[in-house]
Amino acid sequence: MGSYVRISNFLIIVVLTLVLIGCEKGITGPGASSGNIICYEKSYNGHWEIFTNNIAGSDPQDVSNYSDDDEYPQWSPDGRYIVYSRSVPVNGPLIYVYDVESKISINLTSDGGGASQMPQWAPNGKVYFGYPYFWAKYRGTYIMNPDGTDRKKILDSTATIYFYNDSYNFLYVVDYTKVYKSNIDNANSEFLFDISQTLNQQGALIQGFNPLADEFLTSPKTADGKSVIATYGIRTRSLNILLAAEEGYTFFQMKYSKDFSKIAFVEHSSNDEYLSVLENGVKKRLARIPASTPPVNFSYEPMQFSPDGRYIAFSKQVFQAGSWVSWAEYLYAVDVTSGAVQSIDEGFYPSWNPRP
Repeated sequence: MGSYVRISNFLIIVVLTLVLIGCEKGITGPGASSGNIICYEKSYNGHWEIFTNNIAGSDPQDVSNYSDDDEYPQWSPDGRYIVYSRSVPVNGPLIYVYDVESKISINLTSDGGGASQMPQWAPNGKVYFGYPYFWAKYRGTYIMNPDGTDRKKILDSTATIYFYNDSYNFLYVVDYTKVYKSNIDNANSEFLFDISQTLNQQGALIQGFNPLADEFLTSPKTADGKSVIATYGIRTRSLNILLAAEEGYTFFQMKYSKDFSKIAFVEHSSNDEYLSVLENGVKKRLARIPASTPPVNFSYEPMQFSPDGRYIAFSKQVFQAGSWVSWAEYLYAVDVTSGAVQSIDEGFYPSWNPRP
């Protein structure tokens, strides 16, 4: 991402109007307090920065404060650190960790750089990320402590990784559909299946992993082309359809809650979009965006449940003509129970602090 062009006052008015009338429940504020701290990516002074804020949007703090782009923040499982990716002129991007207590950022890739995979956290609080195939000296996926110690190579290539709760065994996905199982010692790496062939579905992408049930969250289509939300058992190799889309709608951007009891997702049609949640087999629509000009839609960047499952942080994407950066993002939180929506800030790619 490069420099970010701010939208005109006219478009701001358009966005505010849509915010006021576009949600099914209305943008009314979910009884927001100063708790429920969130980090996110925001355009600031012509580049991307990592911010923290409360759910009321009243305490924005720039925690990365760098002259180039900082992106893809993820809060650590213990709430002490935020990992993110930093663009640099040569051999970047780099992987940094911000220590919330000391307010100091640590470069985990000071010996090389070129880390292209978005950094993530294992359940035990270790950071993992991948160096791309062209970075021959370091190519592969690595895991380490947030202070940069105990670094270990766990794969010879980059891949999407899903850890089990023991932080030792993990699944990894190559080319979006080929699933393997391994561990951090590389003692055993086995091919399990290709989900597109197993489901006989091209485009049946993996959108989450539940280690408690040992199953993937996925989005295949039925024989008649209807979009569905489903889980696929790793051991059983069986598909369980949870919800089929209403006529004219398709599903995308699915996300588990922290306890895997809920699934947030977007329903898209040519007339509108809904941010919805599925719990105990029941779908609930929380917010709506009607089709409009200029286009406004729910962001393709990941949405996130709060640790207690009460809120979902999400972004709206507003398209703008006449500039090479053709969109702007606005961050919100919706109350899963009431459907009330709270505006937080400009920004996207949210991650919640797991501390109460």
